[in-house]
Amino acid sequence: MISVQRRMVLTYLCNGLLALAVGCKDTGHPDQGQNKRIAPIKRYGGTYHKSFELEPLTLDPAFLTDVYATSAAQQLFDGLVQFDADLNVVPGIAKFWEASHDGLVWTFHLRQGVKFHHGREVNADDFVYTFTRLLHPQTASPRSWLLERVHGAKQFLASAAERVEGLQALDAYTLQITLSQPYAPLISILGMAQTRVLPREEVERLGADFGRQPVGTGPFRFVKWVAGEEIILEANEAYYEGRPFLDRLHYRIITDPQAAMVEFERGTLEDVRLPAHQPAPPKFFRKPLLTTLFVLLETRHGPLSNRKVRQAINYAINREAMSTIRVQNRFMQARGILPLGMPGYNPNLRGYPYDLPRARQLLAEAGYPEGRDLPSLELWTSVPSPTALQEHEALKRDLERLGLKVELFTAESWKHYMTAILGKRPGGMYRYLWVADFPDPDTFLFSLFHSQSPDNYANYSNPEVDRLLEQARSESDYLKRIEAYRQAEALIMEDAPAVNLVYDTFAYLSQPYVQGIELNALGERYIPMKKIWFDAKSRVSLTTPKLP
Repeated sequence: MISVQRRMVLTYLCNGLLALAVGCKDTGHPDQGQNKRIAPIKRYGGTYHKSFELEPLTLDPAFLTDVYATSAAQQLFDGLVQFDADLNVVPGIAKFWEASHDGLVWTFHLRQGVKFHHGREVNADDFVYTFTRLLHPQTASPRSWLLERVHGAKQFLASAAERVEGLQALDAYTLQITLSQPYAPLISILGMAQTRVLPREEVERLGADFGRQPVGTGPFRFVKWVAGEEIILEANEAYYEGRPFLDRLHYRIITDPQAAMVEFERGTLEDVRLPAHQPAPPKFFRKPLLTTLFVLLETRHGPLSNRKVRQAINYAINREAMSTIRVQNRFMQARGILPLGMPGYNPNLRGYPYDLPRARQLLAEAGYPEGRDLPSLELWTSVPSPTALQEHEALKRDLERLGLKVELFTAESWKHYMTAILGKRPGGMYRYLWVADFPDPDTFLFSLFHSQSPDNYANYSNPEVDRLLEQARSESDYLKRIEAYRQAEALIMEDAPAVNLVYDTFAYLSQPYVQGIELNALGERYIPMKKIWFDAKSRVSLTTPKLP
């Protein structure tokens, strides 16, 4: 067996380079300079007010698909492992673990005394139940594929087996996961919010309501959810790592980013994400994210099923001009799918430069010279922010120069976008920001572009890409994995099922009394609110921050 320490070195050797590439740049937060000479005393108490631009669909881990739901769920639930600030995998409820030399058998040794919010102690059977539920065909989780390489999972998903053979509780505090084939991303996947442990009796008692009245083991426990208005969590006094400093988390649904900024200026929010069009103040946190903004193209039906049309669209987009919509150099033009800092990022990818003559040539070769006889295309977004709308107008202008007809649409809600729009309209083009779920190329390339992935909203299919992605998942040699992912990315880029626009950056403002913020490259979702506290002295002397 390989110890956890050695396994982490072998599997996450790349994370040291990742941390260097995406290390947090604090451009002058108030706790720097003279304030750092005498460290303030960490204090308990206070309510942290935070805004969500979109209301979560659910807080049930098995159904998490958006960053806002994940952000709240991270505070309510714990898993076997978690990520630290440098995206290393570190112990969670599992105090240590080990793997067989062939990478097929993983044994997790659980902490004793970890309790669910309703008082019962967590045991290994709870993880067997949680993972089985995620895979159960009746659950219909959009994230069931995360565990499909567990031995017997595919048979269970197909209703051909009554249990998942590869999930076993060896005793109350020992969980064993046996895989059908090696799966390099497994340990990272077990750090995701979707694989957090659940109490069977509460899930079954609440049924469909569990997602709106969740019970976990996390540092905060659920209090209430007022639809369209707020979600409130309170400190878990019995948390196994110790009570969090904050008394409460108050998530407010504020769909207008500018309105959230006004609330922050008034001092009624503890933090705010700086809108892309907003000039940056002198003091703020900035962090490169493992995130790419795409326009996904529906490849299965209609005019966008023609590869040359998709390539023409890519060449017709003036990404450099579009980047001026996003100020303060907070974004980088995307040449490929994998963002800067992600293991496997290929700096040699040229992407699609702005080349209108080449775009016109490809369109003519596709049988649509100057766009003649090409049906109208639909460009959709779920975000009615000034930045998104300006970007859509810029995209429309670029494509109209090519001779295409483009109509702009905004979905009425995130739920409507996810359930009724994405991937379901011939000639559909979809603005979609993909944020890495874990620090591995699999979370981008497999999730978005494998033909069987539920997140493949472009309905893209290439058997060679599928083969390479499956090969990379099973490969234990790190360099061979990266090469397989790079080959797959090159093929996807050639097929052009998406327009890669920018690599995103997280620009974050917080009130000067907020201490203990820990940002990593997975973004706001993974800020451990259990570490945040208020400096009472700074809070008393607070003057309302004024932005330029």
